[in-house]
Amino acid sequence: MYKCKKCENTSAMKLWKCPSCGSFGSFVEERNSFDKTKSKHSIKTGSVLKSGINEKISFLKLENMELNRIFQRWIKQGGMYLLWGEPGIGKSTILLQIILDVLNNNPSNIWYFSGEESEEQINDRLERIGEWKEKNISNLAIYHTMKLEDIISTVEENGHNFMIIDSIQTIYTENTDSVAGSPSQVKYCTEKLSEFSKSHKITCFVVGHVTKWWEIAWPKYLEHIVDCVLYLEGDRFGQYRFLRTKKNRFGRSDETGIFEMTLFGLQAVYDLKDKLIGSMWNTVSGSLLTVWIDNGRPVIINLEVLLNKTKWNYPKRVALGVDGNRLDIIIAIMEKYLNINLWFVDIFVNLPGEFVFKDSWLDLAIAVAIYSQYKDKIIDKNTIFLGEIWLWGQILKSKLHDKRKKELPKGFHLVDFDSMKNIVEIGNVV
Repeated sequence: MYKCKKCENTSAMKLWKCPSCGSFGSFVEERNSFDKTKSKHSIKTGSVLKSGINEKISFLKLENMELNRIFQRWIKQGGMYLLWGEPGIGKSTILLQIILDVLNNNPSNIWYFSGEESEEQINDRLERIGEWKEKNISNLAIYHTMKLEDIISTVEENGHNFMIIDSIQTIYTENTDSVAGSPSQVKYCTEKLSEFSKSHKITCFVVGHVTKWWEIAWPKYLEHIVDCVLYLEGDRFGQYRFLRTKKNRFGRSDETGIFEMTLFGLQAVYDLKDKLIGSMWNTVSGSLLTVWIDNGRPVIINLEVLLNKTKWNYPKRVALGVDGNRLDIIIAIMEKYLNINLWFVDIFVNLPGEFVFKDSWLDLAIAVAIYSQYKDKIIDKNTIFLGEIWLWGQILKSKLHDKRKKELPKGFHLVDFDSMKNIVEIGNVV
């Protein structure tokens, strides 16, 4: 049997080019070292499953409300967490703030192993994002290393209960011939870290890279090994960052934490609607509010629409933050059932900020905003529009409608499928 050193693809015969990863001359013969004469061994230690709660399970408490939302109020001791995101989005910054929260609320000792940054760079970031309590300064150790065996032996000898690997693509082991960052190296190192952290009850955070297709850098197997997958996204030149759970074995996987990038790191945004409503300019037509669901979390957003007489043979349809195909459908429905001509105007739809939504329940808000601009009528700023529009103009109940309604601030009026049954009634609210 022959195996590729880069991706561990196997073949019955030696190949010059690997059909899996495309590397040349990477196949080597692998001999089966299994000895049938050796005696079989059974697992002699273990835990028997019992009904009820296992009191030995321990957790690390958190104070930050947005982190509490993501981790369900605590971090599992011995859990394996994967954090990924594009370069410069703030992965290392959010990790250091998690460290601050853990040290300030739990008797913990943390090891931070970085293969990308030096100790001086990490210390500079720590001084910028938070103030340390004197009793916790000695509980954090920062090292620049890339060898897996050194990391495991260091943590095991010192008995710490929390470690961070930044990042897994820079870590390598001598037990695999491939270079650091290759699928075989990432797979082997992650498996060993997961085995070590669970057997020693050590919490482990691992930072992962992304590919040019905005996915976790392969192998996909990496997501299956860990207990929790966190994704940090947003415009790295913008203001807000969204920390989302893609997988969580310890709780819900439909939570989103919102943070604002400042000079002092990522600050939690506890109530985003106050900032959006406070900045809303209600003296112009085409501007209104709606409720969007982000990974299970309702968020009030401000929607803007601008109509302008076109100078081209074909009018422009520009959608920033919303689905352009749904915009075309809404325009066709309005021209069909409202008898208005939108062919001679350019239509620009914008969601201020770094929001990008493909939520079909924004249909009614977009239609009302377009009609408001077309008739040049200002919409009451205390009205929120929510609902999907079918092709024949019927207004439907939105997904997670009750959850969206609970997000409404006091004094606001909701226009949905209860108060508007069809798109032809849009003149009653504008």
